[in-house]
Amino acid sequence: MRKAGSGEATRVARTLNLRPLLVALALAGMVVITAERVWVALHTPLWFDETWTGMIAGQSAWSSFVREVWLDVNAPLYYLLMRGWTAVFGISDAALRAPGLIAAALAALLPIIVRVRGLSFEARLTWAALICAWWGVDVFLAARCYGLLLALSTAQAIALAALIGAPSRRKAMAWCALATASILTHYYALFPAAVQGLMFLAVHRQRAIRQWPAAMLFAVPTAWMAWHAPRLAQYARADVAWHGALRPAQLVDMAAFTVAPASGAVLCALAAVLAAAIIAPRLIAGADRDEAPFDAKPLAWTALASLIATAVVAVIAMVKPSLTFRYLIPEVPGMLLGVVLIARQSRRAHLAFVAVTLFYVATYVKAPAALAAAASNPSPYGHALASDILRKAGVTDVVYIWDHPAAPIIETESLRQLGGFFFRRAGADIRMTVLKLDRAGDPNRQALAAAGGDRPGIIWLFNRDSASATTDHPPAISALDPRWSCRTIGDGRVGAVACWRR
Repeated sequence: MRKAGSGEATRVARTLNLRPLLVALALAGMVVITAERVWVALHTPLWFDETWTGMIAGQSAWSSFVREVWLDVNAPLYYLLMRGWTAVFGISDAALRAPGLIAAALAALLPIIVRVRGLSFEARLTWAALICAWWGVDVFLAARCYGLLLALSTAQAIALAALIGAPSRRKAMAWCALATASILTHYYALFPAAVQGLMFLAVHRQRAIRQWPAAMLFAVPTAWMAWHAPRLAQYARADVAWHGALRPAQLVDMAAFTVAPASGAVLCALAAVLAAAIIAPRLIAGADRDEAPFDAKPLAWTALASLIATAVVAVIAMVKPSLTFRYLIPEVPGMLLGVVLIARQSRRAHLAFVAVTLFYVATYVKAPAALAAAASNPSPYGHALASDILRKAGVTDVVYIWDHPAAPIIETESLRQLGGFFFRRAGADIRMTVLKLDRAGDPNRQALAAAGGDRPGIIWLFNRDSASATTDHPPAISALDPRWSCRTIGDGRVGAVACWRR
């Protein structure tokens, strides 16, 4: 027998309209996070990898551009797009970062503007808010491929759900085209693409096989990767690889990254929010679902594909040192879709959507003080500030040192262009000398021996936590030669040193 008062509780639950609150919360959070991301992008110097983007995209000749793309470890599509973009808008910090910021915003808008069969508007809006808030305010989504990769992976997840839901040649072509573009943007997108393809085959079998002509699109990344393979093999050498093998203790953080990248603790907090959102409405007698039933299988298969791909990458990373967590971006849209599907299990799904959206917005929106701190303490691993210091000091010759395990296989001309990027952009005529360190010797003495010219300077990028000459010999230029002044950017473990002779 229903308890007394439960009818009133049910009536209140049914009449409570949370849609306006969800819309306001999601859209406000997306606007604030995007605005903060743009603000940080406009107020922080480029970090090292972003500078590499500018150097490659800014090549004057197509032949040199293609060669630099082949020499790099990354896939080519982002560089190709950036070459066209910079030809029109230039290579300022804002110009280099704009495409990534636009792509990240587009990734969040896709679930809203594209109808996803089986997801209500509220569910799609929640998914969009989670995609936007994921990774918060971070310049890594700027002048690198990751914003574009997030957008392509989101579109790919939507296309997979549509394909599994109702297979057709047109939908197969759409999914294959997006998967191809994702792989050509980042090679780690190969793993979710492979799992998704096998998932489609397992679910539909003969119907899936009949769509085989669409798979011919994969000939493009296959051909490129075959051509690029000799160079990639050099980066995979044990003495060159700079990522350590994934340890079992890191598995929780890896899993957290695909859903809530702030930390493993945030993942636990998210689980608590989801549990409360599902359990609490069941404690209200008579509470009914506020969303109509739907066929969740295509969406569940899509989310499961991301989970399996994440597990595959984890196993590979434990055997072969190759993974930085941001390489898991292709799995993120599907994992976040899984969060939405779990929230939808609540009898008051709209309440669960509000709770999850509020959690993400509150976790990843930065306070003004935190934004100011991010601008005043930018990523230390880069030479934008060091170049500016030496340019103002009036140096005429610069010794450029990138103390990194991969430095020995990087062509000297590539490093010379990389080291001189900010000087050339500022119109400064600087003679750049690249020094590849002998790891057995003292890099300080090697740098001083290489310095020459009327007003010499040194830019030295280091990471003492990796296999490098700096591990045993930290920067000490001015201690060896008092005629030199030095300024360190970073904490002494990771950063850059700018030195000039007085």
